[in-house]
Amino acid sequence: MLFFISLFMVFVSSYMIACVASPKNKENKPYTPAPFLYILLAMFAQVVLTFEVLSLFKAINETNVLVLNLVFLIAAAVLWFKKGRPLYIPAVKEKLKDIFKSLKRDKILMIMAFGFVFLMIVVTALDAFMPVTGGDALTYHLNRASYWMHQGSLNHFVISDDRNLVMPINSEILYLWNLLFFKNDIGLYFISFIGYIVSAFCLYNILEYFNFTKRRILWSVFILTSFASVIVEITSLETDVLIAGLVLSSITLFLFAIKERKTGMLVFSALAYALAMGTKSPAVIAFPGAFLLMSYFAYKKEKKEFYKPLVAYLGFLFITFMIFSSYNYILNFIHFSNPLGSESARVVHGFRGGFKAFIANYIKYIFMLFDFSGFRYSEYVGEHILNAREAILSFLHIPMDLGVEMSDYNEINNRLINVKTGAGILGFLVFLPSLCTSVVLGFTRRHSKKINVILAFALMFLINVACLSFTIAYMVFSIRFLTFLIVISSPILAISYIKKTNIIKLLILFFVMSYFVIISTNLAGRGIIDVSNVILKTPTLMHARERIRCALYTGFDGKNSYCYLRDYIQNLPKGSKIALFPDATDNTYILDILNSHGYKIETLLPENALNYKYDDYDYVITTKQILISTVLLKETKDIKTKYKLSPAGNAYYPKYSPFSCVYEKHGGGFYTSDQYKDGAVVMDSRCYIAPKFFEDKGFKIIQVYDFKSENIRYEGYVTIYEKIKMLQ
Repeated sequence: MLFFISLFMVFVSSYMIACVASPKNKENKPYTPAPFLYILLAMFAQVVLTFEVLSLFKAINETNVLVLNLVFLIAAAVLWFKKGRPLYIPAVKEKLKDIFKSLKRDKILMIMAFGFVFLMIVVTALDAFMPVTGGDALTYHLNRASYWMHQGSLNHFVISDDRNLVMPINSEILYLWNLLFFKNDIGLYFISFIGYIVSAFCLYNILEYFNFTKRRILWSVFILTSFASVIVEITSLETDVLIAGLVLSSITLFLFAIKERKTGMLVFSALAYALAMGTKSPAVIAFPGAFLLMSYFAYKKEKKEFYKPLVAYLGFLFITFMIFSSYNYILNFIHFSNPLGSESARVVHGFRGGFKAFIANYIKYIFMLFDFSGFRYSEYVGEHILNAREAILSFLHIPMDLGVEMSDYNEINNRLINVKTGAGILGFLVFLPSLCTSVVLGFTRRHSKKINVILAFALMFLINVACLSFTIAYMVFSIRFLTFLIVISSPILAISYIKKTNIIKLLILFFVMSYFVIISTNLAGRGIIDVSNVILKTPTLMHARERIRCALYTGFDGKNSYCYLRDYIQNLPKGSKIALFPDATDNTYILDILNSHGYKIETLLPENALNYKYDDYDYVITTKQILISTVLLKETKDIKTKYKLSPAGNAYYPKYSPFSCVYEKHGGGFYTSDQYKDGAVVMDSRCYIAPKFFEDKGFKIIQVYDFKSENIRYEGYVTIYEKIKMLQ
């Protein structure tokens, strides 16, 4: 209930701000797309600012959030009354009439519309019910929000996975807002869904701004929505479509700002991009392309004075970035002497391989558009696509693995796993041809204003892929970043609309409806039939959610190691103080959230085990035999090792030690001072803490779980120690 009170206050204050700040017509009523976007941007910004301010005083809790919500609401109300109480009433009825008229003129679009409505119902149902289950979410996206909640600030904390510390934080602040009141992750998927709604809204308004027909606009929206990666992302905790919505908001508001000559719209345009930069790093990577796009439109509108709105935009961007998005960049600088994070994080994700690696990355990213998510056709043609890619790289004398951090294992994706799903068949059936057609027509039909607009967005995509290619190492998981680039370049889809019904249009309809109706109900880990069966077999929806979260296999059978450990902890006396030594791959959220339910679990760093005082702990838990941590106590140059390397390259200690750590350098192998001359950076520590280590500190083993699995995500060797004096 308290969350909805907070949500209501944030919405009302943001609505008032939007009504005051939006451009008005002669009747003092807000118009243009600005009011709708202003409301959502103001809500996002207000939530971020609320938690940033409270974090400075380590005062994040329900009461303080509600107090700041009330302060913002009162301030907004005073301003709103002072400005004559303007009201924004969206013309939904008129817009729906226009849309329906266009649908009636094209039966194919009408069929797509029914599929679109079906998809929206499915997505809403999944987002309302499904628990967070993604590996990235449970290890750092949602996990860091849980830690912030329990420590009362957004500051860095002790954890084994450095992604919890170094990544941008704005989306996780939204998760924190929800988690703080519910102590549960229910409803969090709607954040990505809202990002999609904003993306589709902006696509509609951008094309309408340039006078494209309603049928082309609706076609573009339906095609964008039917991309496999878009459907997957709006039913998950991934943030690529969310930042796409923010970037498209920035572009939309910039276009209307130069048209209406409204400085306020430039402020909100800059705010949108600043929020995106504070949400995920691809927004930073895409800024050169987006800024060049805005520069082009500014020049077309303002001619010689095109620089004025651009300079103002950059100024506002700097200010809004510093207020709403710089918090964790500053923390990174304080803790790691670099705003981008730790030494190892920068090296692992950083670009390498020189000019040839840049060319190789570019080619591989373009070939990522050949994606068969949800269809097995890749089993017949995938080999030929890969052969074509290899032939191009071989012709250019570029090794296949040059600059690669995480390989695609020479496979064309056809699965619906979140982190590997691409645009699907429509990516190369519609988006890629639209991209090529836009470029060709852009240079052959230069006098067409609409073609020039489409060309501008096509070139932005190509520039953004280039920026992506030389800023980070190639990873198979970068398919998510490509989704972001596709969405912000989606106006090019307008060029693919075909007025007359022919075989190509029917083929596109087949795949659009397949993704809308069939694929959407059979996504990996959230198939409608499997979910329904779990709901019918469990006593309550909460029980069903937890069974799905803990499941090992398709059909939601079994239970993963973290849930076994959670259940064990819940049988311990409440108030017991537990020291947890986690591995970097652990789904720590499942355990840390217990701190909201009467338990006292403190995470400790394996590498620092020698320096902790254990007298105050009742229990100690280790989750693996060898505990990997990507958070290091020292930089490469300061690390001194006690182990030696055998002729075979294996690390060993000359004599037994109950505690030992080895360090793996980037690219494989263990670190020694002799190897530092090659510039290798230590990537992680790998620590073994034997039972004798804790026995010497007054603990004994009371439980051991040995979880074996072909999937490393489900493996574990959990050891639970209890303080001996408690047994006397």
